Amino acid sequence: MPGGEVWSVNPCFFLQDEPASISSAEALAIATAVDAIVIPTGVRSMMGTATAITGSRVEARDRNGLLEALGEHTRASAVAGQGTSPHPYQTSSVTSLRTGFPGGQGRGRLYWPATGGQIDANTLRFTPTLVTSFLSGVKTYLTAIQAAVAVSAGPVDLAVWSRTGTAFHKVTTIRQGDVADTQRRRRDTLNEAYSELAYP
Repeated sequence: MPGGEVWSVNPCFFLQDEPASISSAEALAIATAVDAIVIPTGVRSMMGTATAITGSRVEARDRNGLLEALGEHTRASAVAGQGTSPHPYQTSSVTSLRTGFPGGQGRGRLYWPATGGQIDANTLRFTPTLVTSFLSGVKTYLTAIQAAVAVSAGPVDLAVWSRTGTAFHKVTTIRQGDVADTQRRRRDTLNEAYSELAYP
């Protein structure tokens, strides 16, 4: 993003062959495979042209969240967004993940950059066409990532990880909201520019 700000989207996949472990070499192979995936137009249409997908980081963690291996890969060419309605850095579109497990431990959210998503002037929501296209693109992208992970890690499921329950729950439904949200974290590296006046 402009100014060197970094945005991460972190889907979680559960190894069906657990407790099989992932090596650093396998994590790197997965990251490389993910970066070979063509980003769906529906996903790119939510991102502004100054926001680009530059690479992937794969982390292998156990049920308690302990990092066991990681691999990072940078795309040969960054993939820029196609949205033309500029919004602030933290503007996001949220994909809700639903599982068959009841309560908060069975639900998750993915915060995607929505720095270029078209807003309806009357409702101040993302346009219905954009939401439909984006959700379809997210499903296509996540399915492709899941397949890329499976090549090196064996059968996997898109999952919600519960830190409280140290458990993984298979995602059965994804939903896309039409209200612009804000990313739930502090800025990464962005330095703010200030204007100042003497007072009083």
